[in-house]
Amino acid sequence: MKFNLGDIISTTVLLCMFLAIFFVMIHMIKKMKSTAPVSPPPTMQQQVEDLSKRVSTLEQQVKQLTDKQ
Repeated sequence: MKFNLGDIISTTVLLCMFLAIFFVMIHMIKKMKSTAPVSPPPTMQQQVEDLSKRVSTLEQQVKQLTDKQ
């Protein structure tokens, strides 16, 4: 078994390339995990609708309490 210098160099270069790709992929996966997708903040219209629902439920509760008395 005789190895040429070119064989050793090309094998070493390929090994280094695979290792570099491997570590870059691990780094990208870690970066993706750390930046979890965040839901966008609710719009003003959604906030108004939510508050309107809360106000209407509170009005109903007040009406029920006054009816009981």
